[in-house]
Amino acid sequence: MRCKLAMSLSTVVLFLTTTAAASAQTTTGTIGFHLLLGDGSAEETLTLNGGNYTDLIMSNMIAGVMYGHLVQEYAAVPGIQFNKDYLYGSIMAQLLQQNIATEDYESSSSLIDPSSDQQAVMDEGQGGPYQINNYAVDLVAGSYTPAGHSLINYIAVQKNIGYAMANAATQYSKVTPPSFNNKYYGPMLPAFFHYNDMVALNVTGKGQYGWTTPWEPEYDEALANFVTLPNSFLDVILNAAYNQGYYGTLVPQYSTEGATATESTVASVNSYSSVWGNSNTYAQYPYQVHYYLDQMYDNPVPTTSPSTVVTPTNHIIFGVSTLEGVFSDVFQTLAHSNGTSAAQFFTAAQAQTAFNSALSQHGVSSSASLDLSNASNRATIFAVIDSAIGNLESTVGMKFNATTTSQL
Repeated sequence: MRCKLAMSLSTVVLFLTTTAAASAQTTTGTIGFHLLLGDGSAEETLTLNGGNYTDLIMSNMIAGVMYGHLVQEYAAVPGIQFNKDYLYGSIMAQLLQQNIATEDYESSSSLIDPSSDQQAVMDEGQGGPYQINNYAVDLVAGSYTPAGHSLINYIAVQKNIGYAMANAATQYSKVTPPSFNNKYYGPMLPAFFHYNDMVALNVTGKGQYGWTTPWEPEYDEALANFVTLPNSFLDVILNAAYNQGYYGTLVPQYSTEGATATESTVASVNSYSSVWGNSNTYAQYPYQVHYYLDQMYDNPVPTTSPSTVVTPTNHIIFGVSTLEGVFSDVFQTLAHSNGTSAAQFFTAAQAQTAFNSALSQHGVSSSASLDLSNASNRATIFAVIDSAIGNLESTVGMKFNATTTSQL
């Protein structure tokens, strides 16, 4: 590329960065998944060319930003910091790892899993494509009766969840509701579930239930430490909590590391070498999440060893107008209430207004195209979505982490 010598270095860098991002207006590349790091290669791939998976990636990233938005609203730990790329992306990565053959997805369908070969994930106690096996459990009370910390207690998801408070105590014995397989609503369920994990880990052992918890006091100390630790490994702790469970070895281990963590600790925990060749699938899971996302984000990924890496050249193009449409479709599956009135679904007009206001807040044109695989573009995508979520909250006067013990 030819540039005038009189241009400043900063101008050249800005020009090159903008041009490189703008030149890749076609979604291309592949994402490999279903593998053990250090033990073979990916069993399955998403072929990004043609854009079949783009709206699915969009809905999952919207859910991921909601996850982070909820985390930041948790009053017990104001100002907690985390790695946005990994935490926001963890919903999409969870789908790739936990689902059966995500490559079978068809953008013409509203289903995440359209194939009959994929329907085992909808069986009794499975929790859908994201395998939220404990979706019907109150994660603090430890019962099937919702007591404030079950998915159905969250006002935003209650109306569309597919069962009612009246029969929630027996839902664990029934097939997974069809709504869990909807490409707009389904990704929101693991987002709220992971946030619920974060809260439950903090609350369990305190108050009326008084369980003895092997992750305390280190877990609370880790959360407090993460307030001043940029790009913390909160996502690793919560992915371990989801995948292995609270009482396994990993949540206490990562909580202990988090309690005194520094930037060097973050680098050590995030290193693929910590699980390379480890056959323990629970240990592997948080790093499988990282590996799938690093491919999507064009970060270096290990090949034959943790130190032998290759940098992908993927491009996942989000047309802003298309992203607005998906945002609207997603939020029309969620509801709001003041806690006493009947819950109402968000309207398309509310979602579109909130999104367009967010575009104005961040100076983004509705005709723009942003590449999820470009760090600067990705940060813009995340910022717009997060602001749009906040705008919706302001519109209806309800925080998305609001809960109820009633059927609204």
